[in-house]
Amino acid sequence: MATSFEHVAAALADRYRLIRELGSGGMATVYLAEDPKHHRRVAVKVLRPELAATLGAERFTREIDTAAQFQHPHILPLLDSGEAGGFLYYVMPYVEGESLRDRLAHQGELPIHDVVKILTEIADALAYAHAHGVVHRDIKPDNVLLSGRHALVMDFGVAKALTAASGASDITTAGVALGTPAYMAPEQAAADPHIDHRADIYATGVLGYELIAGKPPFTGSSAAEVLAAHVTQRPEPVAARRAACPPALAEIVMKCLEKRAADRWQTADELLAQLEPLATPSGGSAPTTAQPGIRPLRRSRWRAALVAGGAASILAVAAILVARPRRPEIVLGRRAQVTLDPGLEIDPALSPDGKLIAYAAGPPGSMRLYVRQLAGGTPFPVVREAGGFQRLPAWSPDGTRVLFLSERGIEAAPALGGVPRLLVAALPVAAPPVVGPISPDGRSFLYASRDSLYEQPFDGASPRLIFKGLELHSFAWSPDGRLIAYVSGNPLFNSDVGLGNIAPSAIWVVPTRSGPPVQITDAKSLNVSPGWAPGGRELLFVSNRDGGRDIYAVALTSAGGPAGDPVRLTTGANVQAISLATDGRTLAYSAFTETSNVWSVPIPRGGPISVGQARPVTIGNQTIEGFDVSRDGRWLVFDSNRNGRQQIFRVRLGSGEPEQLTNDSSDVFFPVFSPDGREIAFHGFRQGRRQIFVMPAAGGRAVQVTNVAGDERGAHWAPNGQRLVLQRDYSGDDPRIDVVTREADGRWPEPRSLAATVRLGGRLLRCTANTPGVWSPDGRWIAAGCGGEISGLGLFSPDSGLARVLPTTLAAVSRAPLWSDDGTSVFYLAGDSTGVRSVNAVPASGGNSRVVVRFDDPSRPWHRYGLGVHGGRMYFTLGDLQSDIWVTQVERRP
Repeated sequence: MATSFEHVAAALADRYRLIRELGSGGMATVYLAEDPKHHRRVAVKVLRPELAATLGAERFTREIDTAAQFQHPHILPLLDSGEAGGFLYYVMPYVEGESLRDRLAHQGELPIHDVVKILTEIADALAYAHAHGVVHRDIKPDNVLLSGRHALVMDFGVAKALTAASGASDITTAGVALGTPAYMAPEQAAADPHIDHRADIYATGVLGYELIAGKPPFTGSSAAEVLAAHVTQRPEPVAARRAACPPALAEIVMKCLEKRAADRWQTADELLAQLEPLATPSGGSAPTTAQPGIRPLRRSRWRAALVAGGAASILAVAAILVARPRRPEIVLGRRAQVTLDPGLEIDPALSPDGKLIAYAAGPPGSMRLYVRQLAGGTPFPVVREAGGFQRLPAWSPDGTRVLFLSERGIEAAPALGGVPRLLVAALPVAAPPVVGPISPDGRSFLYASRDSLYEQPFDGASPRLIFKGLELHSFAWSPDGRLIAYVSGNPLFNSDVGLGNIAPSAIWVVPTRSGPPVQITDAKSLNVSPGWAPGGRELLFVSNRDGGRDIYAVALTSAGGPAGDPVRLTTGANVQAISLATDGRTLAYSAFTETSNVWSVPIPRGGPISVGQARPVTIGNQTIEGFDVSRDGRWLVFDSNRNGRQQIFRVRLGSGEPEQLTNDSSDVFFPVFSPDGREIAFHGFRQGRRQIFVMPAAGGRAVQVTNVAGDERGAHWAPNGQRLVLQRDYSGDDPRIDVVTREADGRWPEPRSLAATVRLGGRLLRCTANTPGVWSPDGRWIAAGCGGEISGLGLFSPDSGLARVLPTTLAAVSRAPLWSDDGTSVFYLAGDSTGVRSVNAVPASGGNSRVVVRFDDPSRPWHRYGLGVHGGRMYFTLGDLQSDIWVTQVERRP
């Protein structure tokens, strides 16, 4: 009998909020749930009541504890397990995608290159688990998830836990099969009590056979008939079922299916070594005659081939070895949580000996640095008396000093507390410098300012320019000091004002002394926080290339270029940044989660209103960056990552389910309604740069508006619905305001930049456009935040450019302003001396600002960028940011 949703929901209510049932099987029912502590969606598997009644909760959870420590790119991790209200359950990340069983159901036999890739990743997962002493015992398509471009094996340790917990060694307990007949090895089918890892090899062969032929090797009218076939019958050769199957692949699969365990591949590593060559283009399309070079030859066979073939063979073999991509040898082992406090704990930095860790903690804008022992104890502040913020710690090679970023600039302090020393002062009219690590010899450190990377000696000598780039941050020196890894793009990801910002970035490597940079990762996804493994032949980093933010590794050539594709090391870890100890044996990372939703308050007529009176407009485990309310007040359009990538949704205000309008392969942001509500403008990354698009408000094909060499973002419509104001190159040296007008035939021509200088106090000053522009309700003005030589809100004429500047209470407005409905005031985000943010209003005709909304509730911080006004209410996004520090052991593939 299926488990009652209501009973399970009540039993787990203090830990998880059940949303809906995802499916059920012979062993368990799976539910989609929300983990309120970590603000994430999870899958909760609840064992059948009759099975749970037979098992002991303590022993069950003890047996699966080993699997809970697994960290591998092709293993779906176990997050939690336990007993509640008589129910036994375990928890895994909720991963977007489909099971391999679902893929087979709607597609049948799979393309050969897909078969090879899936089998390779399953074998890789099994090799890791077997090395840690865990046999899966139930490999089948139902236990393999396909997410992004990868396969994930789930339920590791569960079948073993059920057997051990029940004290049973046979294949059934409480009427539930511990293993699935169609995929059982002969020794499992015969109830052999001495099952080992080679049973998983057999099941992988059955699965591979089914992927190639469309059905498993043995079928029957009953489970007993299928089990008997596994023990007594030889399977029909898989090549006879599908002639296009390459002989090398057929040979690999059929050897997995040998009756005697001693005749199969003896380890998953051995199986993996046979499959990996087939994953190359030549291997995946092998001809119908066997190729001797498809599988690695034993040493004696290599010698024979070289002697027989002479010099030509030597050259050919050398070419193959040089061209073959190299996989990283790193895997991650057991992990442990270091920090547990609510709120943010980010920027982990391990001391060179791996015994101490420095990190930043506290609310954005006022974080402080702490150091603590990994083995436990109380954290202590690096700087005991300091205001402002402290971020991005970096250790000296001898472990005595910590470099960090503050509002003053780049400072250094004794690691165990003391008076800091200012090394590089922040410039008053520019973004703060970006601190980098100290060199391996301890004589200098890196920093970036105005898109230039410098090496600064500690002896006070002048800094040396290494090179100029774009949006530089997250630097890492190679162990030998020859190379520097860095990130280009999305600097807001690590900033206080945009922590966790969703946008692409790429990792590059540049020689320290001379030579051009080499791109390591793509620039279509987030790639940040590079860190070098000892020896400098592998680079670890954080990326969302396959969905969530996880740790990846890529092998490098001696020159610092990529030697193969990146390999994912974690799944569902939500990583913000990583740090490696000098010996490479310990890795620390910050697990960062965020949600942001739209809230609203009534606009007060008198004094300011507290954000504590705000009410939610949207709900859910999602991050909303930009939104807009239609002029008629009926619709809200917003961007959200609720289904994976950031896409555009719309929902009726006050009711209804959100409707997804875009399904781009890249992220899209900042939707805004046209005045008549029939169109939506937004920006996306379809060409690797931010460009503007317009689409029907009900969904449909999007028309590209801009195709400039730089970035265009933050579109806002003119009242006539035929013009857009844009922000050009917002992260460059000269961000400016552009205007583009739709022509009579519907085409959008090249945008035109508005003049940005105005005479103030007898001087001609220039406004650097810090924010996107917004059109006034009457169409006469465009308001945008000014920085650089001018502080305040610039009012631009759409035809002649900057006309005047409205004073504000903030030195540089960093969020898009917004006009009141009647056009008499301009709203903007500001902050007071205590760090409390507020929305202020300044009269469009000039005058003093007044506070409208105060974000004075620490549990409801302003987050992201959106601001909207309609019908006497103000709309904005509030966030919930949580992060903890974890450590994990770094291991090498045997």
